[in-house]
Amino acid sequence: MRVLRLIKGVTRRDRLRNEDIREELDVELILHLIERAQLRWYGHVMQMEENRGPLKYYKWNPAGKRPVGRPRKRWKDGICEVVAAQGETLDHVEETELFADRGEWRAFTRHHD
Repeated sequence: MRVLRLIKGVTRRDRLRNEDIREELDVELILHLIERAQLRWYGHVMQMEENRGPLKYYKWNPAGKRPVGRPRKRWKDGICEVVAAQGETLDHVEETELFADRGEWRAFTRHHD
């Protein structure tokens, strides 16, 4: 935001909202860029052959007991949140293989509320 404020020529003392500055300069939220990249990588991994490493590790379910306490957040959990923000569930996306159609998947990844 500091760079965007410099580009616009305003300071924090001008009390302009960040979203107003981003909207005026037509800049996307960095969070949306990260989420879109995560979804693109997810679609790429899901289209891989079964013997490829990233897909094997994505589907891998380790045996044994988990340590005490709250489980650490997995990459899949982050993807679930991003897909839920798009109005879908990860189970539905995997059942329908939405990622298999590149045009439809691209439209899905670019959709932001």
